[in-house]
This record gives sequence, C-alpha cells and structure tokens, in this order.
Amino acid sequence: MAHESTTGKAQSSGARVAVYMPAYEPKKAHIRAAVESVRAQTCTDWTLFINDDASMREDTQSHVQDFLTDPRITLKRNERNLGIGGNWNACWQSSSPPPAGEGLGERGLVAFLFHDDLWEPTYLEKMIAALDLHPSAGFAAANHTYVKEGEVPAAPFYEELQRFVHQNITPGLHEHHEFLRWWISRGFKPNVIGEPSFVVLRRLLMEAVGPFNASMVQFLDSEYWARCLLKADWVYVPEDLGKFRVHPASMSAVNEGLGRGVFERFQTLQTVVADLPPEERSVGNTAIVNALSGMIGQYFARRKQGKQVKGHGNSGLRAFVLCHPLLTLCAIIKWMMEKRQRN
Repeated sequence: MAHESTTGKAQSSGARVAVYMPAYEPKKAHIRAAVESVRAQTCTDWTLFINDDASMREDTQSHVQDFLTDPRITLKRNERNLGIGGNWNACWQSSSPPPAGEGLGERGLVAFLFHDDLWEPTYLEKMIAALDLHPSAGFAAANHTYVKEGEVPAAPFYEELQRFVHQNITPGLHEHHEFLRWWISRGFKPNVIGEPSFVVLRRLLMEAVGPFNASMVQFLDSEYWARCLLKADWVYVPEDLGKFRVHPASMSAVNEGLGRGVFERFQTLQTVVADLPPEERSVGNTAIVNALSGMIGQYFARRKQGKQVKGHGNSGLRAFVLCHPLLTLCAIIKWMMEKRQRN
C-alpha cells in the first residue's frame, strides 16, 4: 500500500492565494512546466500544494524534488488512489486555511492547476484584480487556449466551445441568478465556465458550497460551478491566460460518447433545480425533461449500434422516474415526437 508522505515545508497560511495541483501519473516534462508557470507569476503571494494521487508508474517526488527547496511549495502523496474528484477534495480540504476573518474575501483565494496545464505569468495578478473589482463575485474564470497532443478525434469539440464562449459570454460580472437560469435552460451545455485550472475561487464560497462530487468523472467541474452559482456571482476574464492540454484518452467529448456525462448532467439538474426558489423551477423542469429525453435517445441509439449501455446513474434515474412520473411522461413524448420528425 502507498503511504501518505509530505515533503517540503508546511504551507504558510498567510498567502493570498493557495494554489492546488492535483497530480496523477504526471509526465516529468508536464508537471515541471506546470510548477514553473506558478513560480513565474507576477503575483508572488501564493503557496503551491502538490497532491499526488498514489501514482505508481511516475515518481512525482523525483520529478519536483528540486522545487521543494522553495518554502512556498509542498508535496503530499495520498495513501491510496482517491480518483479525480477525491484528489481535488484532498487538495483543499487537507491543507491549513488562512485565519478566519470577516467579509467574503478575508480567508483568501483558492486556485487549481492540473499537473499538465499552464498559466501565463499574469494569470494570478489579473484574476485577483477581477475579484477585487467585483466583491459580489465568489469566483472568476479566465479564457484559455487548448494544446492538442497526439491524435485528437474530437478537436472540433474544443474549437466549437471556444466560439460559443466568445459569442455568448460577456466579459466582466455575471449575476448568479440570471446566469444560472440561462445555463439551466441549456441543460448546462456547454461548460462555459471552464476547467478548474482556470478558475479562482474565494475560500469562503468553497466552504459554503462543500466538496466536489467525487462520484462524478466527467461533469464534476460543471456540477460544482452550478452549486457555486446558487450562492454567488462570477466574473469572466476574456484574456487567454493559460493553456489546457488535451489528451485523447481523457477528453470530455470522448467521455460524453460513453454516456457517463449524460447521467451526470441529469443528476446535476436534479440537484440544482431542487435548490431553486419554487417560482424558478419551471425553467429547471423543462431542462430536466430535455435532458431525460436526450438520455432516452442516446440509450436506444447505443443499443442500435450494438454498443454497451453503461449502468452508472441508473439507480438515481429510477428513483426520479418513480417520484416524477409526469415529467418522465413529458420526456418520453418529447423523444417520440423528435424521433418522428427525424424519420
């Protein structure tokens, strides 16, 4: 069994930004470049906490050993593999937060950077400035580019996402109720806020929202942003302030094709709509009907193609169908009508 270990000095709780780097089987060149991009920040008021999720093939400690002489950088290894969401949670929940204070921003900021992503040198400086300018914003998200490595069959997915964000998301502050209603109406498609590597959150907001949903694989970041939007505004920084590496084996578009994302999106809609004020739930229920209709269509499409139908999420789906027969009937009717139109 892998043992938990901590290398480097303990993180200073006085830093403005706690940067968390969840790592799993990181390539040496990738993780070193990621750490270097943190060290190159024009804002130097940060601590970096690298949390290795019990890697077996890659020696994470060896890869970053020379960086650990910097008192701002700490490395820890999980005793066992926690998975994607579990490791994200282990990052920010196991480190010491800044001292408690009064006001939304008094307990500092939290930033994630995946071990194979990169920040531009002004990333933290500009994200902090955006949050300081908009005190009601609980988090800020930055535009970024995608670096494709190897064969990327779903490259158009990322290009379409970038075009959509450019055309639909205005720079600056977004009021959370209004934005959440719009995003719900689209069934949380696409993830316009983006990957955690390019989002900076107020720690107080994270403490109020709670941990990431570690049972999810594909949709856990969107699900978390949706829960954040139940409580706080957000601000969009349109500059390209980082690079996200795209790997064919772990792309969101590929996972979507496996059907996992559809179940997780449906689960997210249920969770968020249940927390909406009663007068706003009609928009949410319409989105749920659309999502359930899409799930029905995908199920039969995969069966027709002879592909395996994943069972993840079926128990939650069955519970929903039993509790909401009218919405389920509406979804079936919608699917049948759309099928008839296509034929």
